[in-house]
Amino acid sequence: MDELLVATVNRPTLIDDYRIYLHHRWMEGCTNASALAREIQRLGYRGDVNTVRRHLKPYRAGAIPATAPSPHLTVRRVTDWIMSRPEHLTDVERKGLEELCERNRVLETTVEYARRLALMIRDRRSEYLALDVWIADVRLDGQPELRTLANGMRHDRAAIQAALTTTYTSGTVEGNVTRIKLLKRQMYGRANFDLLRRRILLSP
Repeated sequence: MDELLVATVNRPTLIDDYRIYLHHRWMEGCTNASALAREIQRLGYRGDVNTVRRHLKPYRAGAIPATAPSPHLTVRRVTDWIMSRPEHLTDVERKGLEELCERNRVLETTVEYARRLALMIRDRRSEYLALDVWIADVRLDGQPELRTLANGMRHDRAAIQAALTTTYTSGTVEGNVTRIKLLKRQMYGRANFDLLRRRILLSP
């Protein structure tokens, strides 16, 4: 996937996730950088108004793109597109993923397998042999990384099938493990095992 993500002249910035929003707001007539900065800050933007002003400078000079700018492509962003439900993607995200798949059929196959697996997990689909069919397909023509995953899943098939077909969960156990780790880190180098044991037993 990395070779598809062509490096751009401008390095990724905090404003990248809001370029499309800013473009549409500018086209709607909102050209005040301070107001736009406040709007995207409510959406999660962590930068300052000066970054917004720099981004809008070409717009003020008349260099307004005819369509909304595409987001910078990173491995994390493309992975998010693949793992999201197709109906939850925006038109720009859907088009971006389709273009990547058209340029690389291996990626297209990987997207198909990833979405089939995600559908089984999210919807807890327990059709007879569905998991076995997925594992067999991946082992036949999947990427090496996916084949490694499929081989591991084949060895743990019983546990995975149980997760797909039963209501049992290890969430409570995992939550307690996380709590114990937190207490241990808080006390690291400061107290002995006896105090750690008391805190584990007495803390809520």
